[in-house]
Amino acid sequence: MKQIYQSLIVLILTTLSTFSVAIAQKDSTKLNQSVEVMKAYHPSINNAHKVNLLPVVSDTTVFSPEFSYAIDSQPIHSGFLASSIKPEGIKQGLDKDLGLGYLKIGAGTSATVLGEFFLNLPESKSTTFGMHLRHYSSNGTIKLKGGDVVSAPLDQDNAAIFGSVNLGSTILSTDLSYDRDARNYYGYPISLPAKVDSLTSHRYGMKQAYEKGDFKIGLRSSESIDGNLMFNGGVHLGFFNSKTGQKESSSGAFGNFDYNFSQFHGILDISYDHYATDSITLSSGLLGTKNNDWIRISPSIRLDGDNWSLRGGVCFITLSDKDTESTSKLYPDFEFNIKPVEGILTLYAGFKGDLKNNKFSTIANENYWADPRHTIRNTDYNYIVSGGLKGKISNEISYNLGVKYSQAKDLYFYTQNSFSDLSNETSVYDNQFDVVYDNAKITDFSGEFSYISGKDLSVIISGHYYNYKLEKLPFASQRPNFDLSASTGLRIIDKLTGFVDLEIVGARQSKVDLKMLDSSIGQSPIQIDPIIRLNMGANYELTRTVKIFGRVENLLNKPNEQWLGYVSQGLRLIAGVTFSF
Repeated sequence: MKQIYQSLIVLILTTLSTFSVAIAQKDSTKLNQSVEVMKAYHPSINNAHKVNLLPVVSDTTVFSPEFSYAIDSQPIHSGFLASSIKPEGIKQGLDKDLGLGYLKIGAGTSATVLGEFFLNLPESKSTTFGMHLRHYSSNGTIKLKGGDVVSAPLDQDNAAIFGSVNLGSTILSTDLSYDRDARNYYGYPISLPAKVDSLTSHRYGMKQAYEKGDFKIGLRSSESIDGNLMFNGGVHLGFFNSKTGQKESSSGAFGNFDYNFSQFHGILDISYDHYATDSITLSSGLLGTKNNDWIRISPSIRLDGDNWSLRGGVCFITLSDKDTESTSKLYPDFEFNIKPVEGILTLYAGFKGDLKNNKFSTIANENYWADPRHTIRNTDYNYIVSGGLKGKISNEISYNLGVKYSQAKDLYFYTQNSFSDLSNETSVYDNQFDVVYDNAKITDFSGEFSYISGKDLSVIISGHYYNYKLEKLPFASQRPNFDLSASTGLRIIDKLTGFVDLEIVGARQSKVDLKMLDSSIGQSPIQIDPIIRLNMGANYELTRTVKIFGRVENLLNKPNEQWLGYVSQGLRLIAGVTFSF
């Protein structure tokens, strides 16, 4: 521990001697008011620095609010970034004022009920204020791959209050949110065994619910003020609870500074975070509370030319963990962009590393049915090398092609256990997922193409191809080797708009460990079919303030499995009305 703090003091002194003043990064986040777009799609090409490789296929209809709001509490790198395509001429919404907010209500098959309320008071010279409430629930049944029909209810609730106060040269902003997601353990990879409710090796039928709350308060420099120093800082508090007894609390502070020295920009991102998670398995194998403290310090310098940008620096991370050994890491952090043909072609490259905090709440949100008591390890990305090219073929057509190669220590995967039942020579499976770790080398090829024609037509196609080389595991359990998405929005007539979404996730294999009592007797990989999900919908404007909408979810009625045994709902119809005021 003493060595960690000595290393930290040395780095801070080095940083202070390099920069003569506090340096900071301009924050572009602010309370925005935007009207409803033709459809609620979210184009999602991964930039050259994203490290999450698991596909996300939602089993619920997500109705995004027609207004956007956010307080960004994470560092945002300045300069040219390998970001998503933003073609010129794309319209963010219809040229109509929806007023203060809206009320949306709807219902559908599988006993689906939804409701949403959004209030966004007009922005004044000194204050802004908004509120968002949402409920979504479904009580339908699902047919598993083994033929059994099971109950698979879900209940989601969200609430948020946000606002800001202009103090002249600075802006004070706050964001308070609460989210709850409740479901049960309904999945099973084969036919349900007899007396499944009495078996103790899995959680079939048990209910799980996750609750999350966050409070953020930040102070940033006003964009309307001329000055060399821009900053964004604040504090945050949070909690994450589960029905199975796990609780995670978090707190921390952050600061992003950017100072313009004329010839270059000096940038400093710094943050401190504390996490405490109880009722999880520690490295000793016993249940207990995991406490850890994270300090991140990232100084860098950015140089800008007429058609290029170079940012270089380091990222220092120190982790104090009472359960495992504390550690300190120093990673490179470089980005380079050049535009050989302005507006047509941009080449980008990056070289960096990272220590990813695999906290309990992150894994629970990613895989709802992961073992809630799993032992948590952090993933050490020794290095991430990335590069690519992006640009425009015409005013309507844009592209982004990239490749990323990562070397990671303790990358996690999801596996299952099965237990032999000698009385009838069958296997009984866990229907929760173990979290296992392995060292990996990952190659990720990505591509996105978009066609945007004013406000009347948009087509976005994106995809990834993955290659894993693992040290111990025979294959990348439950991870695909490719995924593809396509999204189209169009205006059919003046008051009628529609959309079509297609998601494809390649076939996967799930690693299942065969066990007898406490001993392992082998492995049995199980094939998971590709996910193919097609959604369609439309909105019709009855009056300036009243719209009706309809959606068809999973039009092909495919029994998609995002995780082994957990089949999503089949064909689902949803309709409703939106009242703007």
